[in-house]
Amino acid sequence: MDKWLQNNTVIKLVALALAIMLWMSVNDTSLHFPQDRDDTRMINNVTLEALYDEDRFEVVQVPDSVNFVLRGDAFSLNMVTPGRYKAFVDLRELKAGRHPNVPVKVEGLPRGVDVDVRPSSVDVVMEKKQQKEMAVQVNVIGKPDDQFKMGEPVVKPARVLVRGPESVLDQVKAVKATVNAEGAKETISRSASLQIYGENGLLSGVEVNPELVDVTLPVASPNAIVPLKVDIGKYPPKGYAIENLTVNTDQVTVYGSKNDVEALEYYPGPKLDLSKAKNDRTFELPIPLTEGAVKVEPDKAEIKVDIVKSATKTMKDVPVKIKGKDDGSRASIMGETKLDFPLHGAPSLLKKIKKSGVEAYIDVSNLSNGEHRVPVRLNLPNYIRLEGEEPSVTVSIRR
Repeated sequence: MDKWLQNNTVIKLVALALAIMLWMSVNDTSLHFPQDRDDTRMINNVTLEALYDEDRFEVVQVPDSVNFVLRGDAFSLNMVTPGRYKAFVDLRELKAGRHPNVPVKVEGLPRGVDVDVRPSSVDVVMEKKQQKEMAVQVNVIGKPDDQFKMGEPVVKPARVLVRGPESVLDQVKAVKATVNAEGAKETISRSASLQIYGENGLLSGVEVNPELVDVTLPVASPNAIVPLKVDIGKYPPKGYAIENLTVNTDQVTVYGSKNDVEALEYYPGPKLDLSKAKNDRTFELPIPLTEGAVKVEPDKAEIKVDIVKSATKTMKDVPVKIKGKDDGSRASIMGETKLDFPLHGAPSLLKKIKKSGVEAYIDVSNLSNGEHRVPVRLNLPNYIRLEGEEPSVTVSIRR
């Protein structure tokens, strides 16, 4: 036996016999496992895509989906998975209008799988895109905090372009940005997406450019616009007087609680210190917040003061009035009821003063029965002051 295996010719004959047997085993179908080439499967509701020039046209009518009837062997059919195949209609060479019987095409199925698309063709309607300009409306939902007011919203840009097929574009009634103001205690500034509305609500199939707008919704506490009053904290030194005072704003907007702002007749501004002023001065001062005020606009005031050398003028025989007397009492001034008052101020202002422009009075509202020495108060024109000490008179009260 060993001699046979050592013979070259024998070994070649054995190899040839083995090769013939291997070839026969590969090509003899009777040795294979049977394969079923007649399997049939269905896939329903396959999304139907449309390929078209989206810059110029809009597809307004095309079926959303089609069905597949697949045929092939089991191994190949098992290779069919969503995401690898697609159904589509190619409209890139078509123009606007109605196009019947556009064939449905399929891509992505593995080899060995045949497909029957139902329906195999579809009717398509395409329209040319149009555009129009529209104003942006702001839809505010919710309300600010009870102590705050809401102003008119501001939108940038205020107008946008709406684009779509003519049949849909005709249905557009409004372009809106929605802002939630529920419980707000300060101005809202945000970017908001735009939504397109028709008569029956939201519309689809239209585009808007830009898609986002900037919305500012003023939210502020109750406010009132009142005159600004600038007080003189310290007057110019002796020998000098105020001739004129101007403020760059006559009124301010005061924000605060409803009761506080409604009670305001004027708003007290900054107090000027002119104790060293011997010539014209300009001040830029912050407007202080008083009790009850949370904000003042503007928050600064520019004040110009004209300073001149002062003069004096005496107003003679000015009657002294009695104020604060109740119905059940009698009050009388003992002695002179008319007094002389030396006044101090700018010459141009003193020149204009008449006796009727000077009011002298005493306040007896809190006095008991008897005689009392009380100071005489003066109501004088702006920037005019009493020269010297404040006078007083004796008053008798009888009830």
